[in-house]
Formats: sequence, C-alpha cells, structure tokens
Amino acid sequence: MRLVKLTGDDGAIYVNPDHVVVVRKALRDTRLETVSGMHTVKEEPAVVVRLLGAEELQIDVTPALLDLSAR
Repeated sequence: MRLVKLTGDDGAIYVNPDHVVVVRKALRDTRLETVSGMHTVKEEPAVVVRLLGAEELQIDVTPALLDLSAR
C-alpha cells in the first residue's frame, strides 16, 4: 500500500491514492474526497493530482448554465 503525505489544516494527512474519488479546488485550499470522507489540504490541485500518480489532469472548463427557462 502506497501512501501520499499532504499538508492539511491540522497537520500531515496520509492518503492512499487508490481511495481518492475527487480532487477539487476550493476558495483558499483544495478539497480531497476519498471513499472514507473529505479532507482539506493546502497544496494546489495540480500538485495533489501529480502526487497521487495521475498522468493527465482533466479540467472542466464548461461554463455553468444558469437560466434555461423559455421567455
């Protein structure tokens, strides 16, 4: 089992890359969702994804559709 050390609010967080579901950018930090819960880390999302072993970084640049009602 491989663990990755990340910096969290309360200190070091050790995460198994196989258990990571989503990495998201928050306002000031990065949210890391695993099968056991959510963690907040200080590193940028691109750094976290690379540490977890991803070869590609998929970024969603699609604008959110706010109002689709007919007028």
